[in-house]
Amino acid sequence: MFTNLKKVKKEYEKSCNEYVKIFCKKNEIDFDYWIGNEIGGCASFCEQYYFNLSDIIYDVNNHCKKGLILEWQDDSTENSERGNINYSSYSKGLRYKDLK
Repeated sequence: MFTNLKKVKKEYEKSCNEYVKIFCKKNEIDFDYWIGNEIGGCASFCEQYYFNLSDIIYDVNNHCKKGLILEWQDDSTENSERGNINYSSYSKGLRYKDLK
């Protein structure tokens, strides 16, 4: 039943790391490490930015503007008291000034 589990896990981790490589090149940012050494979870970049894999994949697959995800995290940090905007909505133009 689980004979392919090791193979699937290895392929998953390879895919996660490939997404990070593409993401880093696209955004001209350096990868630090996976938080808690959990490949596919949350990743650290430049000891300043932290993104979960789903946002990294979204950024790459949707060809978001270079640096938009960094802007989103900075904007989210500065406006944390106003609520939260997910990256998908932010990439489509929603900004904190639009929240009531």
